[in-house]
Amino acid sequence: MSSTYKKGMFLSLGGVLIFSPDALLIRLSDVDTLTLLFSRGTLGGTIMLLGYVLVSRTGFLGPLKSLGKWGLVVVFLQSLNALLFYSAFAYTSAANILIAFACIPLFSALLARVFLNEAISAPTGWAIAGAGLGLIVVASGGLGKINMIGDALALLNALFLAVNLTILRGHQEVNMIPAVSVGMAVGGLFAGLYIWLFAQFPPITSLQLTWLVVGGAVMLPLALTMLTQAPRYLPVPEVAMITLLEAILGPFWVWWVVNENPGLNSLVGGSIVILVLFIHSYWKLRLERQASR
Repeated sequence: MSSTYKKGMFLSLGGVLIFSPDALLIRLSDVDTLTLLFSRGTLGGTIMLLGYVLVSRTGFLGPLKSLGKWGLVVVFLQSLNALLFYSAFAYTSAANILIAFACIPLFSALLARVFLNEAISAPTGWAIAGAGLGLIVVASGGLGKINMIGDALALLNALFLAVNLTILRGHQEVNMIPAVSVGMAVGGLFAGLYIWLFAQFPPITSLQLTWLVVGGAVMLPLALTMLTQAPRYLPVPEVAMITLLEAILGPFWVWWVVNENPGLNSLVGGSIVILVLFIHSYWKLRLERQASR
């Protein structure tokens, strides 16, 4: 196993393992949505920007300027994604949110077909259909309930993240990793500052503050930095397959610690989605390995 491959595996697995308790920390902090959005956006965005500037020793506007007008769209979408992702936690289970999040690669494939004219292979088409079936099963458990709103917010979040990836893929002349990193940081920071205008900031305990700081200033920047660097050293299909662990580990931590049972529909539908995505990622990984021989 080459040192480059080992580095990619370390970054991918490390990023997923660090990020997996994110949903749990959100539940443990137990604050209102606006306070959560402000803390995550300002803390995470500031730390990521400072880290990027220190490591790259350059300004952070360069990667966004290289995208031209689309750089502004990337920042806007990242801000919107932050609002959707954390708002979804107010209405639905962590399991449902992470299941929707796991569908980003398939949404990206559909968008690339429509806007970039990239063909969708038969296995990818079947994977999209299978994941769609799983999501229908998940959503059927929330029909007529408030968590239907949360499921919709989570799916919108996944869709807009896929739109962002499609924009970046359409500008392959640009170094994607800095563009993604800076876009996420600036977008999160803007979202936090926007929420500051409306948040009431009710009193919180020192323990709640601790969970917010750990999640926003430590775990989130570290995990996202590792995951955005991983594709430099590891094939993208393999990174995608590893990141599916988040959709399994995240709900497990929440269920184990705070006893948030996602329900039978979420378990069955989520299992379908994860199984379909795992098989699809494994298939793509085998193809890439065969092509590299």
